[in-house]
Amino acid sequence: MINLERKELSGTERKTMQVFLMYSFVIAWGSEAAMIVLYRLNLLDEKLMQILYYVLLGAGCGMAPAYAAFIAERKYASVTWKGFLKKILRTDSRKRSFIILILFGAIQFGACVLQEKYTGNPWYLFILFMPLMIYGGGLEEIGWQGVFQPVLQKRFPFLAAGVIEGIVWSIWHLPLWFIPNSSQSAYSFAAFTLFCITLGVTLAAAHRITGSIWVSILLHAWSNTVLGGMYTLTSLYRFPSARTLMISVGQIFVVTGILYLYCRRTNFCKSRMV
Repeated sequence: MINLERKELSGTERKTMQVFLMYSFVIAWGSEAAMIVLYRLNLLDEKLMQILYYVLLGAGCGMAPAYAAFIAERKYASVTWKGFLKKILRTDSRKRSFIILILFGAIQFGACVLQEKYTGNPWYLFILFMPLMIYGGGLEEIGWQGVFQPVLQKRFPFLAAGVIEGIVWSIWHLPLWFIPNSSQSAYSFAAFTLFCITLGVTLAAAHRITGSIWVSILLHAWSNTVLGGMYTLTSLYRFPSARTLMISVGQIFVVTGILYLYCRRTNFCKSRMV
């Protein structure tokens, strides 16, 4: 049976989530505000601005959820650097983690291929793109899947928690629309929000099954590598089409279905699925 009773968070859990969100937004939006000011006032030459853009985007914005996760867990769980790194690298089962990594990676790839076109970039560039995308996006999951999503799942049904996290995640990216050279500045915010919800639910399901933050990190990096690195971004440039909506709903249905089957088989998941 599906338990529809809503569970209250403990005071520590609420404070952990609040501190995490506060620092995630303050660090990311502060870094992005600095970039916006530098661009608008034209204070630096173009080459130096480009270098600073990638430094602030990665070390400031991209790492903000990781910084925030450590601050929150240090404050309310007395976590050490060693314990924090151990949590990121842990897994319930290596075999299961690699199976889900391959399976969900294939699902994400299929969703991309169904609506995008191959850019023509050589396939060996995957080797270059993946490390860059781990730094430029994947490490966000240290916070989103390591702290925020698990707390949400204690308060809300899994799918509702995934949608909430996706919406918050898209809003967290919002200042990038005001930075001239950012890829997001050309996107439809509605399409990007749908993408965040779809990918967020996918990563949450992967984390729920594997217990591995690093699996979510690699899947996020893989998604960024495929979408934009190897295939076009046309689905994000306009309001979501019927095709994009169908593919997104289909992906959410498939990954939550896999999670449901896993939970039913193992009797592992005690939280609600809908």
